[in-house]
Amino acid sequence: MDLLEKESHQDSVFSSFLHSQTASGVVLLLVSGFAFFLANSTYWEIYNQLSHTHLSVSFGEWQLDLDINHWVNEGLMVLFFFLVGLEIKREVLVGELSDPRKAALAVYAAIGGMVVPALIYSLFNLLAPETRGGWGVPMATDIAFVVGVLSVLGSRVPLSLKVFVTSLAIVDDLGAILVIALFYTENFQLTALLLSLLFVAGSFIYAKMNGSRGVVYAAFCMGCWYFMLESGIHSTIAGVIMAMTIPLRQKYNLKQINEEFKESFTGDDFDLKEHHLDALSRVIRNVEGPLYRFEHFLHPWVGFVIMPLFAFFNAGVHLPTHLNWSLIFEPHVMGIYFGLVMGKPLGVLLACRIAVAKGWAHLPSEVNWKAMIGVSYLAGLGFTMSLFISVLAFVPGSLNLEEAKLGILAASITAMLIGTPLTWFGLAPAKQEQ
Repeated sequence: MDLLEKESHQDSVFSSFLHSQTASGVVLLLVSGFAFFLANSTYWEIYNQLSHTHLSVSFGEWQLDLDINHWVNEGLMVLFFFLVGLEIKREVLVGELSDPRKAALAVYAAIGGMVVPALIYSLFNLLAPETRGGWGVPMATDIAFVVGVLSVLGSRVPLSLKVFVTSLAIVDDLGAILVIALFYTENFQLTALLLSLLFVAGSFIYAKMNGSRGVVYAAFCMGCWYFMLESGIHSTIAGVIMAMTIPLRQKYNLKQINEEFKESFTGDDFDLKEHHLDALSRVIRNVEGPLYRFEHFLHPWVGFVIMPLFAFFNAGVHLPTHLNWSLIFEPHVMGIYFGLVMGKPLGVLLACRIAVAKGWAHLPSEVNWKAMIGVSYLAGLGFTMSLFISVLAFVPGSLNLEEAKLGILAASITAMLIGTPLTWFGLAPAKQEQ
């Protein structure tokens, strides 16, 4: 019975995850389109000024001053990466990535889908040292958009394929996080990093003491984030590291909880009343693990506030009045475009073919190779993560960055237009052959 309850809980968590990703993907698309419209309308100057408006926080002589774009990219996005870290930890411990047989294909696909695009980009930029560092841009997959596209296709898409794509994107996110931490760090300060890790240690110790108060974890996260920002390592890495300290399950004394709950029922009156429900709520909070609680709380904020804000301030690419179409032949633009549109599907398919042929993994149930071709193209929807890495790879406000963003938008749209019909026609209504 415990096993059935565990599987049922996992299914409900995954179903809720898919639902939130679908809705947030639609919102993200609308906000991105609106930002692009503003950036190329008579409101461009207002939009640009808003993005570069400075906001400061100060206590005495201490002051932290950043423009709104940096507050979003290096502040709010920490919560996005914190949520990604929670999802990775949950999937590895009790989710789809906890079973090596289920996780294997997604892991191989993610690795192939990161290596091949990076190689393609590097080939295009061998003779362009000023843009050579952008190889990490085409490695990413935007999970919200991909899951959103699959959901639009309806019941024709089996759950096993959605699980595979979601797992692939999660492993892909982990790879992107490692790339950011290892290759997009400047002006490293060891002292600040050590101070940041002290807050990580504090959170870990608090978790070992069975701590569950969100305000305490938030305080540790704030300290870790600030000193990570000062260390030169991109501050969003703090979100992922802190997520690893959040316990999956809460330790509890069943006998003690039972006694406390019984005390709320006075006399012989066992009818549920307001204070009885309050007692029941306390029991649920005590039993539910902090990781599930934080994940549930953060999903709507990240999906419908933080990610749309990021898209609003980063997808607004301003096109010059007389667009020079020769920019499509710029090495970094071509590297990004072909890395996402050709490198992603080639890397994903090649890795899956080798893994299945060697017996290291199996195709998802009810899915054939025709459908896998479509899904591999959808993996080229880099959008959010690609935009984020591009901000780190190229000089802020530079022409190279604006051109890179155009390459990302063009590649993501192309990948969606190719991948969606291929996936649709690859998934016949009848049961597929393996």
